Amino acid sequence: VNPSRLPVVIGGLLDVDCSEDVIKNLILVVRGQFSTDELVAEVEKRNRLKLLLPWLEARIHEGCEEPATHNALAKKYIDTNNNPERFLRENPYYDSRVVGKYCEKRDPHLACVAYERGQCDLELIN
Repeated sequence: VNPSRLPVVIGGLLDVDCSEDVIKNLILVVRGQFSTDELVAEVEKRNRLKLLLPWLEARIHEGCEEPATHNALAKKYIDTNNNPERFLRENPYYDSRVVGKYCEKRDPHLACVAYERGQCDLELIN
């Protein structure tokens, strides 16, 4: 697999109901340059973000500071109610605008926490 095409390949595999274990292994094996944002978008479109949880957590433990990785992990913690407020207050790497927007319809309080952390006054007002 061309590493840059991994997000599209994963999306296609999800569309044909490929085994989650195969998909997880492919994500772990393919090292290289691919967009985390694109991978998350492909998986999120299919409501399967939890599939990426082990990979996301592994990247965080490796010291990854990429906002896209932290944004995806924040979304998963919010959806599963896994200490989301603590994550939003303590994690310095997620994009407050992206995560705040994600929280608006799910939990307005968490949206406020994310926007406050990022000093996103206009987003909070609108």
